[in-house]
Amino acid sequence: MKRPASPSIPYRRPRGAARVRTLCLAFLLAVAGVQFMVSPAHAVSAVSVSSTTVAAGETFTIDFTGTADTPRTGAGENFYAGSTDLGSLDAFTSIESCTGNTAPCTEVAEFGPRVPLGDLAGGESFAGSITLRVDPETPAGTFVLRYQLYANGGEATADGPTITVTNTPAEADLDVGLSAQPRVGILVPHLSYTLRTRDNGPDDASGVTVTATLPGGKTATGLSAGCTSAPGTVTCTYGSIAEGGEAVSTFRLPIGLLDIGPVVVTATRTASAPGDPNAANDTAGAACTVLSIALANCA
Repeated sequence: MKRPASPSIPYRRPRGAARVRTLCLAFLLAVAGVQFMVSPAHAVSAVSVSSTTVAAGETFTIDFTGTADTPRTGAGENFYAGSTDLGSLDAFTSIESCTGNTAPCTEVAEFGPRVPLGDLAGGESFAGSITLRVDPETPAGTFVLRYQLYANGGEATADGPTITVTNTPAEADLDVGLSAQPRVGILVPHLSYTLRTRDNGPDDASGVTVTATLPGGKTATGLSAGCTSAPGTVTCTYGSIAEGGEAVSTFRLPIGLLDIGPVVVTATRTASAPGDPNAANDTAGAACTVLSIALANCA
């Protein structure tokens, strides 16, 4: 009588045996002088920026360098805006200039600018820069500058520095000054006035108007270009005053036989753009005392 065959039991390798065998093999190869290195995946470019803070309307420059890991046809360095509510980089910047390019630098719609680099051989180095101007109306915000060497599929897009965009409303602080000096005597006695309007910045001013109030409905004479007089006022209008610049106007107030006593003239900025942040220096005055048509003094 035959004994029943014993059921076959499948062989199971103890857990971890494969890992142990792999580690042992690596150890033996290392002892034999064989080294293993993980090859980098398209780590072929790097960037730096001139500033990580830029005001709307101003520029910043991106410098880039790298080495092509493999031959690349029609290569180009691409730039993007990541992690931002400002939109794609081409939506709020424009190309000011670029270097290292083999063809005109271009904007890739809904992505960002590209610096063409031509054909690159494997191991060939490249370098260049691109200057971008942030649109003046760009709101304050931040974005991560992302970059990629494009060609034959391109390298993996990498994150560069975080750039902060600031947008402070334009302002022009106008400082009004007024001085007076008597010109007395028998022939055409008058008080001579000098009106100075200085733009302390930080921006240029336009549409500037300064109005001087005269005493007793008097009308001024000898007015500078851009100034007009009506009974009781002198109005001087300037097309623009550059930041740090100054506009100077003069006019005269005749002295009559009955003009004895104090004479006070006040000048005030009445219009300008952009807004003036400091109203304290928008008004200035000059006080004189007329003793006779031949004698007067001014403070």
